[in-house]
Amino acid sequence: MTVTEIFQSILHVAGLALLFGAGIPLLFSLGMRCMTGDPIRNADGVVVDDTPASPQMKVLGWTVYAVLAAIIILAIVWIARDTIAHYFGMEFFGGL
Repeated sequence: MTVTEIFQSILHVAGLALLFGAGIPLLFSLGMRCMTGDPIRNADGVVVDDTPASPQMKVLGWTVYAVLAAIIILAIVWIARDTIAHYFGMEFFGGL
């Protein structure tokens, strides 16, 4: 391996770590934000409650959660792919 190949490999790993390390919490926070309404503040400016979310925002929030759940399940199946193939004979990802 040359220094350039090593550097490219490090960049690929760092990019995936950034994508998954920041992307999954970002999706979760987006889903949480979609499930709440606007904040209600008292006279001092302190948030005391929030308004109910609109039905469209709740649908968007549940959709974000569904995508997040699919990503997590896909990741677990990817990690356990060899064990699943060995015990059950199912190969979900083919030759990957």
